[in-house]
Amino acid sequence: MRSVDLPEDSEIPEPALQRLRSVAPINIYRLLGIVPQAVVPWTDLVQAVYECELEPRLREIAICRQAHAANAGYELHQHSFIARNNGVSEAELEAVLSDSPVSSLDSAANLVCRVADELEARAALSDEAFDELYGTFGRRRATELLFVLSFYSAAGRLSNATRIPIEDENPLRGSSNPNVKS
Repeated sequence: MRSVDLPEDSEIPEPALQRLRSVAPINIYRLLGIVPQAVVPWTDLVQAVYECELEPRLREIAICRQAHAANAGYELHQHSFIARNNGVSEAELEAVLSDSPVSSLDSAANLVCRVADELEARAALSDEAFDELYGTFGRRRATELLFVLSFYSAAGRLSNATRIPIEDENPLRGSSNPNVKS
């Protein structure tokens, strides 16, 4: 399958190249070197995701469920490592990656999966899901979850559309945050 050629260092302006050198060497970041003005804001948004108050385990369950629903193989590959490094068990990850509605996890994780499914399928939430989300998590953490899911929806679409390859070295294998070199 064809994919977009990733840029060489010589093709990337210095401010973007400096940022790329400071984060994990993953292909989605390298791809952004083609749109160098996006490198710093994108990696800043990733950092904002990882500074949310939302429990890291739930964040990664949400990202993995969204990636699964979007058939975003690159994101799912990367975040399977990150999920494990943030306390998601193999059994939980298996449930998150199932095709049926997730109901075997704790109530918060089941809700996160339901919200991810609805948002991916409809780009909106039903009134019932909205009320349960905000009633369960409160305004801050509920909105953080929607921010995380929306951002990773964009990441999945970018990686799917450009067909970027998965790295041979798996640079995120030991990482709990894609902005941190492991």
